[in-house]
Amino acid sequence: MVPNLKAEALRYGNLAQLCYDAFDGKSYSKNYGTCYHSKRDLFNKMGMSESGYQVTKYVYANTNLLNQVFGEKPKDQGVWLGFIAVCTDPNEIRRLGRRDIVIAWRGTQTAEEWIEDLRDILVPTRLSYRCKRTGKNQEHHFADGVLIERGFLSCYTSTVRHRQGAAGATVNISTRDLVVSEIERLIQVYEKEMDNLSIRFTGHSLGAALATLSAYDIKQMLCTKHNFHQIPVTVFAFASPRVGNLAFAKRVEEIGVKVLRFVNKRDLVPKVPGVCMNENVGCLSKLLHWLPWTYFHVGVELPLHNNSPFIQHTHNLAYFHNLELYLHLLDGYVGSKQPFSWSGRDHALVNKSCDLLREKYEIPPKWWQEQNKGLVKGPDGKWTQPSEEE
Repeated sequence: MVPNLKAEALRYGNLAQLCYDAFDGKSYSKNYGTCYHSKRDLFNKMGMSESGYQVTKYVYANTNLLNQVFGEKPKDQGVWLGFIAVCTDPNEIRRLGRRDIVIAWRGTQTAEEWIEDLRDILVPTRLSYRCKRTGKNQEHHFADGVLIERGFLSCYTSTVRHRQGAAGATVNISTRDLVVSEIERLIQVYEKEMDNLSIRFTGHSLGAALATLSAYDIKQMLCTKHNFHQIPVTVFAFASPRVGNLAFAKRVEEIGVKVLRFVNKRDLVPKVPGVCMNENVGCLSKLLHWLPWTYFHVGVELPLHNNSPFIQHTHNLAYFHNLELYLHLLDGYVGSKQPFSWSGRDHALVNKSCDLLREKYEIPPKWWQEQNKGLVKGPDGKWTQPSEEE
């Protein structure tokens, strides 16, 4: 694997992992479903102050849907599902050769539960954009046969009650509209740099599915509404389930979205939905592509294997889905038939939320947690949980 590509993939993988680390998923927390930190402080407080990026928007999802389909606890307001950030550091822009916009999506914390309950039905996307040339809404997705797994599409398009600012005012807006409007705003801000803009999507598990879907949506919007064909759109997808049908896979390629999928061979999630009818059954799947349960993966797959000397043998299949394990295996990846070659990524990260490292490395299992579990000692000597940061 080209070292520069590996370094970039690890960088975007770290941004996807950040979405897990910064999420308050404790059911007893009064701030459940939020990010631990404000947009201003996210990178600094999560140890990524030198990333060169500035968060411009937080993304939220409908909690009723996340509860029904993906097993997350419901919440009155939307649940934090990731962020949009833009590269603002001159040195990083110079290194990249572009001003990069990144959209990072959080996955769910209980993937082994929701993969059994996927709605497993493909439905038309029916997304539309107002064409700049004609001034009319163009709903071209349904006409070209593009179908998306119903649960992923619902998560992306369902309306969420979103709180805006410290005043606490709420508006009803879909996750999709949050993303599209912010990307359009950033494009307008950096309009003079149009030829040097790029948009990157990253995510793990459900987050990878949403990254793929939103990248497709944004690229369609750029081409249809603004005629900005020159802006490259790329997806770094870790442990992604299948998202859509053959027409979706073809359309993603046609419009120029580059998708790189990282797959742990022993992970079950990339094998669903479409366990029986998928791209691996050859001509039969293409003949029956019109069925509402025939799925196709998109982009280029990079299979990772569990031959790391750091990893112990386990029968816990859920561990094979762990994002930190993916990043560890990617760090040591050289080629499909090459032995693991550790490149220096801290192996202790593997045990953040699981128990996979060999005992000789003396790293405790599931060691990652917020300091003092989020409690702060006040002037009166009492420990309390502070309010959500704005």
